[in-house]
Amino acid sequence: MKDWNKIEKRTEEITNIFDNTKSDLKNVDGDSTFLGFQIISKYTKNIVQGAGHDIVYSISIDEIIELNVTDEDLIELAKMNWFINDGEGLASFV
Repeated sequence: MKDWNKIEKRTEEITNIFDNTKSDLKNVDGDSTFLGFQIISKYTKNIVQGAGHDIVYSISIDEIIELNVTDEDLIELAKMNWFINDGEGLASFV
């Protein structure tokens, strides 16, 4: 049975990481979207879950929790300008 309190707490932690980490693209050596996908690929092979005109979507917050994505990797993603799109999951402008 899922512990909804733990899930809610972790969701808040993840959201806070992205809200409180400043983008640091000047120190990113390479394409931030590609590098973000490399980080996400450590946890799952299903890294692209959708795309729009200038945006790609990746794993949901639920998947971040289920896959035990570390805070360190989430911080790296946030520094590379990845963000939580509409409270749903990771996204990056391309």
